[in-house]
Amino acid sequence: MALIFTDPNSSGPFADFQVKNTQTKVFKLTNANFSTSGVNTLVGALPADASILNMALWVKTQLAGGSVSAATISVGSASAGTQFINANTAAFNTAGVRTSLSPITGIMQAYNIPYTTGDIQVWVNGTATTGNPTSGEMYLEISYVR
Repeated sequence: MALIFTDPNSSGPFADFQVKNTQTKVFKLTNANFSTSGVNTLVGALPADASILNMALWVKTQLAGGSVSAATISVGSASAGTQFINANTAAFNTAGVRTSLSPITGIMQAYNIPYTTGDIQVWVNGTATTGNPTSGEMYLEISYVR
């Protein structure tokens, strides 16, 4: 199955060609997902034919305790991976801040065609650069089409 980005109809384009509905998955992260040595966590999966559009991080409560003063988040499709996000500092934002994660790579493409390797794993690596936090909660939002 080939992914077609242009209308194959010679008399097109048509307004309803390649219409897709955006879907969003949300993954909860807590202080347990962060340490000075990094914590790799398989938080979920996306369908094998998903094309990721964007990712955002909403901090409900800022990481605190354990002398933490900075933290980063990496997101990949394998353990300790950085296929999508590499060491983004949004993980240490103040409470109530929602950040569109950038730079982000490996998106706007169909994965695992012809779907022989299964779903796309979503791994998060949380690194607290100055201490292990004892509290904090945030949500990783991934929007995609299929």
